[in-house]
Amino acid sequence: MLESIYTIDYWKTYLLKANFTTDTIPDLTSKVAIVTGGNTGLGYETSLALAANGAHVFLACRDKLKALDAIERLERDLSETAPHLYPKLDFLFLDLADLRSVAKTAQEFLSKGLSLNILVNNAGLGMVPPSLSKDGVEIIFAVNHLGHFLLTQLLLPKLIESQPSRIVNVSSMAHELEVPLGGIQFGTLSQPDGESPIVNYNRSKLANILYTKALARRLTNAGHNRVFVNAVHPGYCQTGIDGDLSLTQGKVVSKLLSLTRAWAGRNVAEGAISQLYCAASPEIEDRELSGRYFVPDAHELRPSPYAMNKELQERLFKYSEDFVVKRGLLTT
Repeated sequence: MLESIYTIDYWKTYLLKANFTTDTIPDLTSKVAIVTGGNTGLGYETSLALAANGAHVFLACRDKLKALDAIERLERDLSETAPHLYPKLDFLFLDLADLRSVAKTAQEFLSKGLSLNILVNNAGLGMVPPSLSKDGVEIIFAVNHLGHFLLTQLLLPKLIESQPSRIVNVSSMAHELEVPLGGIQFGTLSQPDGESPIVNYNRSKLANILYTKALARRLTNAGHNRVFVNAVHPGYCQTGIDGDLSLTQGKVVSKLLSLTRAWAGRNVAEGAISQLYCAASPEIEDRELSGRYFVPDAHELRPSPYAMNKELQERLFKYSEDFVVKRGLLTT
Protein backbone atom coordinates (compact mmCIF):
# COMPACT_ATOMS: atom_id res chain seq x y z
CA MET A 1 0.00 0.00 0.00
CA LEU A 2 1.48 3.32 -1.15
CA GLU A 3 4.79 1.62 -1.81
CA SER A 4 5.99 4.58 -3.87
CA ILE A 5 6.29 6.79 -0.79
CA TYR A 6 9.09 4.55 0.44
CA THR A 7 11.20 5.26 -2.63
CA ILE A 8 13.51 8.22 -3.08
CA ASP A 9 12.12 8.79 -6.58
CA TYR A 10 8.75 9.73 -5.09
CA TRP A 11 10.16 12.29 -2.68
CA LYS A 12 12.40 13.75 -5.36
CA THR A 13 9.27 14.88 -7.19
CA TYR A 14 8.60 17.28 -4.30
CA LEU A 15 12.12 18.69 -4.45
CA LEU A 16 12.49 19.00 -8.19
CA LYS A 17 11.05 21.95 -10.02
CA ALA A 18 8.11 21.36 -12.33
CA ASN A 19 9.12 19.48 -15.45
CA PHE A 20 6.53 21.37 -17.50
CA THR A 21 4.48 24.57 -17.45
CA THR A 22 1.65 25.80 -19.65
CA ASP A 23 4.03 28.46 -21.01
CA THR A 24 5.92 25.74 -22.84
CA ILE A 25 2.91 24.32 -24.71
CA PRO A 26 3.68 24.61 -28.44
CA ASP A 27 1.37 25.94 -31.12
CA LEU A 28 -1.55 23.52 -31.47
CA THR A 29 -3.40 25.29 -34.27
CA SER A 30 -3.64 22.19 -36.44
CA LYS A 31 -4.60 19.86 -33.58
CA VAL A 32 -8.01 18.47 -32.60
CA ALA A 33 -8.59 17.37 -29.01
CA ILE A 34 -11.32 15.66 -27.01
CA VAL A 35 -11.38 16.23 -23.26
CA THR A 36 -13.89 14.13 -21.34
CA GLY A 37 -15.39 16.02 -18.43
CA GLY A 38 -14.05 19.21 -19.97
CA ASN A 39 -16.67 21.42 -18.33
CA THR A 40 -15.22 21.48 -14.82
CA GLY A 41 -12.15 20.94 -12.65
CA LEU A 42 -9.08 19.45 -14.27
CA GLY A 43 -10.96 19.02 -17.54
CA TYR A 44 -11.81 22.71 -17.72
CA GLU A 45 -8.20 23.73 -17.11
CA THR A 46 -7.00 21.22 -19.69
CA SER A 47 -9.49 22.51 -22.26
CA LEU A 48 -8.48 26.08 -21.48
CA ALA A 49 -4.76 25.46 -21.98
CA LEU A 50 -5.20 23.46 -25.17
CA ALA A 51 -7.59 26.00 -26.69
CA ALA A 52 -5.33 28.90 -25.66
CA ASN A 53 -2.66 27.42 -27.88
CA GLY A 54 -4.92 27.00 -30.88
CA ALA A 55 -6.32 23.48 -30.56
CA HIS A 56 -9.87 22.71 -31.63
CA VAL A 57 -11.26 21.30 -28.38
CA PHE A 58 -14.37 19.15 -27.93
CA LEU A 59 -15.74 19.11 -24.40
CA ALA A 60 -17.20 15.60 -24.05
CA CYS A 61 -19.76 15.85 -21.25
CA ARG A 62 -23.04 14.36 -20.09
CA ASP A 63 -24.76 17.65 -19.20
CA LYS A 64 -25.18 19.85 -22.28
CA LEU A 65 -26.19 22.97 -20.35
CA LYS A 66 -23.14 22.75 -18.09
CA ALA A 67 -20.90 22.14 -21.08
CA LEU A 68 -22.27 25.13 -22.99
CA ASP A 69 -21.87 27.27 -19.88
CA ALA A 70 -18.26 26.08 -19.63
CA ILE A 71 -17.66 26.98 -23.27
CA GLU A 72 -18.95 30.49 -22.59
CA ARG A 73 -16.62 30.80 -19.59
CA LEU A 74 -13.71 29.47 -21.63
CA GLU A 75 -14.39 32.03 -24.34
CA ARG A 76 -14.46 34.82 -21.74
CA ASP A 77 -11.24 33.61 -20.14
CA LEU A 78 -9.54 33.34 -23.52
CA SER A 79 -10.71 36.78 -24.59
CA GLU A 80 -8.65 38.16 -21.70
CA THR A 81 -5.59 35.92 -21.91
CA ALA A 82 -5.44 35.41 -25.69
CA PRO A 83 -7.42 38.28 -27.29
CA HIS A 84 -5.85 37.55 -30.70
CA LEU A 85 -7.35 34.06 -30.72
CA TYR A 86 -10.68 32.89 -32.08
CA PRO A 87 -11.17 29.78 -29.91
CA LYS A 88 -12.54 26.60 -31.44
CA LEU A 89 -14.66 24.96 -28.75
CA ASP A 90 -17.47 22.46 -29.25
CA PHE A 91 -19.73 20.25 -27.15
CA LEU A 92 -19.84 16.49 -27.60
CA PHE A 93 -22.44 14.53 -25.64
CA LEU A 94 -20.91 11.69 -23.62
CA ASP A 95 -22.48 9.47 -20.98
CA LEU A 96 -19.74 7.12 -19.82
CA ALA A 97 -22.20 5.09 -17.74
CA ASP A 98 -24.04 3.93 -20.88
CA LEU A 99 -21.85 2.04 -23.35
CA ARG A 100 -24.29 2.31 -26.25
CA SER A 101 -24.30 6.06 -25.72
CA VAL A 102 -20.49 6.03 -25.71
CA ALA A 103 -20.51 4.24 -29.07
CA LYS A 104 -22.87 6.87 -30.49
CA THR A 105 -20.57 9.61 -29.22
CA ALA A 106 -17.58 8.07 -30.99
CA GLN A 107 -19.58 7.71 -34.20
CA GLU A 108 -20.78 11.31 -33.98
CA PHE A 109 -17.23 12.57 -33.72
CA LEU A 110 -15.95 10.32 -36.51
CA SER A 111 -18.74 11.52 -38.80
CA LYS A 112 -17.26 15.04 -38.66
CA GLY A 113 -14.29 13.93 -40.76
CA LEU A 114 -11.76 15.62 -38.49
CA SER A 115 -8.39 14.39 -37.35
CA LEU A 116 -7.93 13.47 -33.68
CA ASN A 117 -4.58 14.32 -32.17
CA ILE A 118 -5.30 14.43 -28.44
CA LEU A 119 -7.71 12.37 -26.33
CA VAL A 120 -7.74 13.20 -22.62
CA ASN A 121 -9.77 10.66 -20.64
CA ASN A 122 -10.32 12.97 -17.69
CA ALA A 123 -13.92 12.50 -16.54
CA GLY A 124 -14.59 10.34 -13.53
CA LEU A 125 -16.62 9.49 -10.47
CA GLY A 126 -15.40 9.64 -6.89
CA MET A 127 -16.65 7.57 -3.97
CA VAL A 128 -20.32 7.53 -4.89
CA PRO A 129 -22.93 5.22 -3.29
CA PRO A 130 -23.06 1.66 -4.67
CA SER A 131 -25.01 1.12 -7.88
CA LEU A 132 -24.73 -0.49 -11.29
CA SER A 133 -24.38 1.18 -14.66
CA LYS A 134 -26.96 0.70 -17.41
CA ASP A 135 -24.81 -2.20 -18.60
CA GLY A 136 -24.78 -3.92 -15.20
CA VAL A 137 -21.28 -2.94 -14.10
CA GLU A 138 -20.27 -1.37 -10.78
CA ILE A 139 -20.79 2.31 -11.54
CA ILE A 140 -17.35 3.73 -10.63
CA PHE A 141 -15.54 1.09 -12.68
CA ALA A 142 -18.02 1.56 -15.53
CA VAL A 143 -17.44 5.32 -15.76
CA ASN A 144 -13.78 5.59 -14.82
CA HIS A 145 -12.55 2.67 -16.90
CA LEU A 146 -15.00 0.79 -19.11
CA GLY A 147 -16.64 3.82 -20.75
CA HIS A 148 -13.25 5.36 -21.50
CA PHE A 149 -11.97 1.99 -22.76
CA LEU A 150 -14.74 1.78 -25.34
CA LEU A 151 -14.43 5.43 -26.35
CA THR A 152 -10.68 5.08 -26.85
CA GLN A 153 -10.88 1.81 -28.77
CA LEU A 154 -13.53 3.21 -31.12
CA LEU A 155 -11.49 6.35 -31.74
CA LEU A 156 -8.19 4.49 -32.01
CA PRO A 157 -8.22 4.13 -35.83
CA LYS A 158 -8.61 7.91 -36.11
CA LEU A 159 -5.83 8.49 -33.57
CA ILE A 160 -3.59 6.15 -35.57
CA GLU A 161 -4.51 7.91 -38.80
CA SER A 162 -3.72 11.28 -37.17
CA GLN A 163 -0.25 10.35 -35.85
CA PRO A 164 1.55 11.78 -33.99
CA SER A 165 -1.23 11.63 -31.41
CA ARG A 166 -1.70 11.36 -27.67
CA ILE A 167 -3.98 9.48 -25.29
CA VAL A 168 -3.96 10.58 -21.65
CA ASN A 169 -5.66 8.52 -18.94
CA VAL A 170 -6.19 10.38 -15.68
CA SER A 171 -5.51 7.93 -12.86
CA SER A 172 -4.59 8.58 -9.24
CA MET A 173 -2.12 7.56 -6.57
CA ALA A 174 -5.22 5.98 -5.00
CA HIS A 175 -4.40 2.96 -7.20
CA GLU A 176 -1.75 2.15 -4.57
CA LEU A 177 -4.26 2.10 -1.71
CA GLU A 178 -6.60 -0.73 -0.77
CA VAL A 179 -7.81 -2.68 -3.79
CA PRO A 180 -9.46 -6.12 -4.00
CA LEU A 181 -7.32 -9.21 -3.62
CA GLY A 182 -5.52 -9.71 -6.92
CA GLY A 183 -5.97 -6.07 -7.90
CA ILE A 184 -9.30 -6.08 -9.75
CA GLN A 185 -11.42 -9.03 -8.51
CA PHE A 186 -13.41 -9.37 -11.72
CA GLY A 187 -16.10 -11.41 -10.00
CA THR A 188 -17.39 -8.41 -8.04
CA LEU A 189 -17.63 -6.03 -10.99
CA SER A 190 -21.29 -6.97 -11.49
CA GLN A 191 -22.12 -6.43 -7.83
CA PRO A 192 -23.00 -2.88 -6.72
CA ASP A 193 -21.83 -3.49 -3.16
CA GLY A 194 -19.23 -6.20 -3.75
CA GLU A 195 -16.58 -3.78 -2.48
CA SER A 196 -16.68 -0.55 -0.49
CA PRO A 197 -16.95 2.78 -2.40
CA ILE A 198 -13.33 3.65 -1.63
CA VAL A 199 -12.08 0.28 -2.86
CA ASN A 200 -14.24 0.65 -5.98
CA TYR A 201 -12.60 4.01 -6.67
CA ASN A 202 -9.07 2.74 -6.06
CA ARG A 203 -9.72 -0.25 -8.31
CA SER A 204 -10.92 1.98 -11.14
CA LYS A 205 -7.75 4.08 -10.90
CA LEU A 206 -5.63 0.93 -11.02
CA ALA A 207 -7.56 -0.09 -14.14
CA ASN A 208 -6.60 3.22 -15.80
CA ILE A 209 -2.90 2.37 -15.51
CA LEU A 210 -3.32 -1.30 -16.42
CA TYR A 211 -5.17 -0.26 -19.60
CA THR A 212 -2.55 2.39 -20.40
CA LYS A 213 0.23 -0.16 -20.32
CA ALA A 214 -1.68 -2.85 -22.23
CA LEU A 215 -2.68 -0.38 -24.96
CA ALA A 216 0.82 1.09 -25.26
CA ARG A 217 2.21 -2.41 -25.74
CA ARG A 218 -0.33 -3.19 -28.48
CA LEU A 219 0.37 0.03 -30.32
CA THR A 220 4.11 -0.58 -30.24
CA ASN A 221 3.76 -4.18 -31.38
CA ALA A 222 1.53 -3.06 -34.27
CA GLY A 223 4.10 -0.50 -35.38
CA HIS A 224 2.03 2.53 -34.38
CA ASN A 225 4.95 4.14 -32.62
CA ARG A 226 3.63 7.69 -32.94
CA VAL A 227 0.53 7.14 -30.83
CA PHE A 228 1.60 7.88 -27.27
CA VAL A 229 -0.56 6.72 -24.36
CA ASN A 230 0.27 7.65 -20.78
CA ALA A 231 -1.38 7.83 -17.36
CA VAL A 232 -1.15 10.57 -14.76
CA HIS A 233 -1.80 11.27 -11.10
CA PRO A 234 -2.82 14.94 -10.88
CA GLY A 235 -2.15 15.25 -7.16
CA TYR A 236 -4.50 15.87 -4.29
CA CYS A 237 -6.69 18.52 -5.92
CA GLN A 238 -9.77 20.59 -5.21
CA THR A 239 -11.74 19.20 -8.13
CA GLY A 240 -15.14 18.47 -6.64
CA ILE A 241 -14.91 14.81 -7.71
CA ASP A 242 -15.76 13.67 -4.19
CA GLY A 243 -19.30 15.02 -4.37
CA ASP A 244 -21.29 14.45 -1.18
CA LEU A 245 -18.93 12.17 0.73
CA SER A 246 -21.35 11.98 3.66
CA LEU A 247 -23.38 9.51 1.58
CA THR A 248 -20.56 6.95 1.69
CA GLN A 249 -18.16 8.05 4.44
CA GLY A 250 -20.43 9.61 7.04
CA LYS A 251 -20.68 13.26 8.07
CA VAL A 252 -17.62 13.38 10.34
CA VAL A 253 -15.21 11.74 7.87
CA SER A 254 -16.73 13.73 5.02
CA LYS A 255 -16.13 17.01 6.83
CA LEU A 256 -12.57 16.02 7.73
CA LEU A 257 -11.73 15.06 4.16
CA SER A 258 -13.25 18.27 2.78
CA LEU A 259 -11.24 20.39 5.22
CA THR A 260 -8.06 18.48 4.39
CA ARG A 261 -8.57 18.93 0.66
CA ALA A 262 -9.32 22.65 1.12
CA TRP A 263 -6.21 23.11 3.25
CA ALA A 264 -3.70 20.86 1.49
CA GLY A 265 -5.21 20.32 -1.95
CA ARG A 266 -3.71 21.83 -5.06
CA ASN A 267 -5.79 24.09 -7.24
CA VAL A 268 -7.03 22.62 -10.51
CA ALA A 269 -4.69 24.69 -12.68
CA GLU A 270 -1.73 23.10 -10.89
CA GLY A 271 -3.35 19.68 -10.96
CA ALA A 272 -3.77 19.78 -14.74
CA ILE A 273 -0.04 20.22 -15.42
CA SER A 274 0.84 16.52 -15.71
CA GLN A 275 -2.00 15.70 -18.08
CA LEU A 276 -1.17 18.74 -20.19
CA TYR A 277 2.43 17.54 -20.31
CA CYS A 278 1.29 14.19 -21.67
CA ALA A 279 -1.16 15.84 -24.06
CA ALA A 280 1.02 18.58 -25.49
CA SER A 281 4.69 18.51 -24.52
CA PRO A 282 7.10 17.91 -27.44
CA GLU A 283 9.15 15.85 -24.98
CA ILE A 284 6.64 12.99 -25.19
CA GLU A 285 7.41 12.52 -28.88
CA ASP A 286 11.10 13.43 -28.68
CA ARG A 287 11.75 10.84 -25.95
CA GLU A 288 9.12 8.38 -27.24
CA LEU A 289 7.39 8.21 -23.87
CA SER A 290 4.47 5.79 -23.91
CA GLY A 291 2.97 3.43 -21.37
CA ARG A 292 4.34 5.60 -18.57
CA TYR A 293 2.89 6.99 -15.34
CA PHE A 294 3.47 10.61 -14.33
CA VAL A 295 2.93 12.47 -11.05
CA PRO A 296 3.15 16.21 -10.24
CA ASP A 297 4.60 18.03 -11.90
CA ALA A 298 5.20 15.90 -14.99
CA HIS A 299 7.68 13.56 -13.31
CA GLU A 300 7.69 9.89 -14.22
CA LEU A 301 7.18 7.40 -11.39
CA ARG A 302 6.89 3.64 -11.21
CA PRO A 303 3.30 2.69 -10.26
CA SER A 304 2.26 -0.09 -7.88
CA PRO A 305 3.27 -3.75 -8.34
CA TYR A 306 -0.30 -4.56 -9.38
CA ALA A 307 -0.13 -1.85 -12.06
CA MET A 308 3.13 -3.31 -13.36
CA ASN A 309 1.74 -6.86 -13.52
CA LYS A 310 1.66 -7.74 -17.23
CA GLU A 311 -0.69 -10.68 -16.69
CA LEU A 312 -3.20 -8.42 -14.93
CA GLN A 313 -2.84 -5.79 -17.65
CA GLU A 314 -3.70 -8.36 -20.29
CA ARG A 315 -6.53 -9.86 -18.27
CA LEU A 316 -8.17 -6.47 -17.81
CA PHE A 317 -7.82 -5.64 -21.50
CA LYS A 318 -9.40 -8.97 -22.50
CA TYR A 319 -12.21 -8.59 -19.96
CA SER A 320 -12.99 -5.08 -21.22
CA GLU A 321 -12.72 -6.02 -24.88
CA ASP A 322 -14.88 -9.12 -24.49
CA PHE A 323 -17.49 -7.13 -22.57
CA VAL A 324 -18.02 -4.59 -25.35
CA VAL A 325 -17.57 -7.02 -28.25
CA LYS A 326 -20.28 -9.34 -26.89
CA ARG A 327 -22.65 -6.37 -26.89
CA GLY A 328 -21.89 -5.57 -30.53
CA LEU A 329 -20.20 -2.28 -29.68
CA LEU A 330 -16.71 -3.08 -30.93
CA THR A 331 -15.20 -5.36 -33.52
CA THR A 332 -11.74 -6.87 -33.22
